[in-house]
Amino acid sequence: MTALAPGASALRPLDPPTRPRYLPLWSWPVVALLVVVAGVVGVGLAPQGSRVAVWWPAAGIAVLFLVLTPRRRRWAGLLLVLGATALANAIGGRPPLAALCFGVANAAEALVVTALLARRGRPRFELRSLASAIYFCLAVIAGAVVVGLLAGATIAGLEDGAFWSTAAYVAASHAAAVVMIAPFALFPRRVPVRAGPLELALHVVALAAVIALVFRDGADLPLAFLPYPVLAWAAFRFPVRVVAVQTLLASCAILALTIAGGGPFNHEGLDLAVRAALAETFLVTFAGFSVVISAAQYELRDTTRRLAATSRLLSGSLLEASVGLAIAQRRADGRVRVGWSNPTAAALVGEGAERSWQGPLADAADEALRSGEPVTVELDERTLTVAANLVPDEPDHFSVQLVDVTEPLRMQAATLAAEQEQQAARVTRADLERQREDFVATTSHELRTPIASIVGYVELLEDSPRLTDRERGWLEVVTRNADRLSALVEDLLAIGQIAADRDGVEPREIELGPFVTEVLGNVRVLADRKEMTLDVAGCAGTAHADPDDLTRMLTNLLANAVKFTPPRGRVTTRTVEHEDGTVGVVVSDTGPGMAPEELEHAFDRFYRAPVAERDAVPGTGLGLAIVSELAARNHGSVALASPEGGGLVATLTLPGRGRAGVRETG
Repeated sequence: MTALAPGASALRPLDPPTRPRYLPLWSWPVVALLVVVAGVVGVGLAPQGSRVAVWWPAAGIAVLFLVLTPRRRRWAGLLLVLGATALANAIGGRPPLAALCFGVANAAEALVVTALLARRGRPRFELRSLASAIYFCLAVIAGAVVVGLLAGATIAGLEDGAFWSTAAYVAASHAAAVVMIAPFALFPRRVPVRAGPLELALHVVALAAVIALVFRDGADLPLAFLPYPVLAWAAFRFPVRVVAVQTLLASCAILALTIAGGGPFNHEGLDLAVRAALAETFLVTFAGFSVVISAAQYELRDTTRRLAATSRLLSGSLLEASVGLAIAQRRADGRVRVGWSNPTAAALVGEGAERSWQGPLADAADEALRSGEPVTVELDERTLTVAANLVPDEPDHFSVQLVDVTEPLRMQAATLAAEQEQQAARVTRADLERQREDFVATTSHELRTPIASIVGYVELLEDSPRLTDRERGWLEVVTRNADRLSALVEDLLAIGQIAADRDGVEPREIELGPFVTEVLGNVRVLADRKEMTLDVAGCAGTAHADPDDLTRMLTNLLANAVKFTPPRGRVTTRTVEHEDGTVGVVVSDTGPGMAPEELEHAFDRFYRAPVAERDAVPGTGLGLAIVSELAARNHGSVALASPEGGGLVATLTLPGRGRAGVRETG
């Protein structure tokens, strides 16, 4: 294959090489018969008194057959060629040993040509360029040299003939046959041509007339060159397949007329050997000329086709581009005209620009050309970016790119406005959140005094001996609700304090064993009322946290477990030391647990599970929220899980020894 010229590396073939098409096995006997018949015919074409045929078509059929044979079967194909050509020589009258030697020589020639073509072609060799045609001719010459030397040695050794003359005649006769026949297995993909049937008919008539004129009986003028221009006409106008067929038929006609005694090679002054040599040389050059020029013309057609496709692709891309593209020219008088523009640019520059381009866009293009930077211009409620640069080797021409950035700018402005609105909303939300927290903290603080007064006076009333049982029941209701209101106020104050003072903690290392035991003592009174069991299963390790915060976290988790566990249930507390240096306190109970959708909201403020509302379990819905806030303030976390067997498992994870200030994600 030919290499592309520098700068044309991007020009790739539109079509890949055709996939190899191999002959089926059932065709092998037909090929063997053709080789035998062609060999017998070739022997019959030998001049009187000569041991060598003028043309050996069996060689061309053998090479064509091996090219169309898969690699894995090629050795079997070589044996078929050897046997068929040996049989043809034996039928032609050669002794058995000489016939076998000629069979070996033919097989060696076919092997050399096929191997050389296979080495160059991946996945198959094709006559699609001038370089490939020259390589094919060189491969044919190499095979001809091999068969010529072997045939010369056979004739010289077995029949006492001349070595060099035999070698030369055999090489020429075989080369002519291979060049004529083998290309039928090496055709590339079809490329459309413009020549029609009428031109083809005229060419056939012209070629037949020229051959009849030059090789008629009695013609002695040196006009053997006349078929070449006619053959060149075919190569330039018709497909390579048509040229190959014409070349083969024309060569057979020339050969037949020459054998019949016509043409310039049968001059009376030439002996038989010279006549045969001239005829063979003509056939080789005629067929080789056809192969080379038709392959070169195919390459030209294919290159033209690819260039046209690339041009169409590029032109279509430029014409359909949403970017305005134009080529402008600055005249000697300083005026600028637009020589070419795609539809987008034509709509922007307006009419008359091909004569004289003026206006804001022209001024912007001139400024962009001078500064080397894009220029933005407002035009008819649109915003355009104009860039310009000189065309290489054309100092009076420059290219202009016009980009409509109206929509991107609008989208950018809308995005900026949306971001500003979001920022304002965030500021407003943060302000409202701060006001809410201030209100809750202030209100909770103000409620402390009246609640304390209510609780105090209720206690004084309960000490009175004159109260009836019904009146004491009323006081119990007041006390219970006052305690509930007091707990709510304390939780609200705790939430507000945590939010306002997230860094106001004094963490230290706390031994969890005695600390957990102390906190359990605070909630044991609640557990005893429900006859529940509080277990401690291996509490060890050291946590780095604020003691007051840790006390409140554990108290809330344990109190929550006791409240939701049925009477005579069990609450178990244990600690876990993790490999990452954190320590966890795990509180598990035998209560009803929580559904997955309830777990998602368990740490939300004022959230109470449906079971708490149904069973009237006292609480404010802030206990777990406080635990979550305190855990985060101490660089820890808290998580809830509800096993399939029931119950709830709360895991409080805190920094361990030596991990102060390291936030854990739980």
